[in-house]
Amino acid sequence: MPFPTFVIVGAQKSGTTTLHDLLGQLPDAWMSEPKELHFFDKHLNRGLEWYAGQFQPGPEHVAWGESTPFYLYKDRARDAMVDALPSARFVAILREPVSRAYSHYWFARSKGKESLSTFAEAVAAEPERLSNSKDGQPAAYSYLDRGRYLRQLVALTERVGRERLLVHLMDDLSADPRGVLATTCTFVGLDPGGVAEVEVLSKNTFAERTVNSADGQSKRRLRRRNDAGLQDGYPPIDAGLAADLRAAFHEENLALSRWLGRDLSSWLPVEP
Repeated sequence: MPFPTFVIVGAQKSGTTTLHDLLGQLPDAWMSEPKELHFFDKHLNRGLEWYAGQFQPGPEHVAWGESTPFYLYKDRARDAMVDALPSARFVAILREPVSRAYSHYWFARSKGKESLSTFAEAVAAEPERLSNSKDGQPAAYSYLDRGRYLRQLVALTERVGRERLLVHLMDDLSADPRGVLATTCTFVGLDPGGVAEVEVLSKNTFAERTVNSADGQSKRRLRRRNDAGLQDGYPPIDAGLAADLRAAFHEENLALSRWLGRDLSSWLPVEP
């Protein structure tokens, strides 16, 4: 059965769609359609034969994969994935946690899964929502908890080893998408020679969904707003709340910086 040779495991709202699409342009890569199969977090009851059947690589393909961002975060999904894929490699993209949480909130709003009208309300409600969920890891409301990356990365590498995990930053993907793609190719066994030919089109699923679901004047207004430079399609985060939340992540991000061996100073609170 052709199980994936690699999986993009997260984080949500961090550029996984862009990387998935870039990989899909390479002649020796095969990427799942749809991008997110959600087997390990939602569809385990369908069985491994069903999962393997979602991959149809041809003789020209040397690596193939899928991209479900929930796999990194959800403990049960991560463990099931590791058990089923003993030789696969895993790729993660991390985004500054407060920006990721804010994007996640508006994504949930756009899908009709968030009833609270402000991000501040959602942040305040998160602890209770998590405690009342079945396993403490709901898809829609784990805005801040999803950005506590170190625990997730350590849990994964304890099972598979550090050599089977490649970690990118969304900042890198934004600044040098072909460089990130080339590094990913080398890691998963693809030929990086085709990277120069790929077409780089950044994906913003919130703006895409919002525009596509609007009608008439609303659609034209949204497109004008996006064309004017608000590609995210939602208002900027309150500066005071953002500062408070970044302060709350300070120590965790310092520890993550040490673990990754990467400079994360742009994620840290701005000194007064």
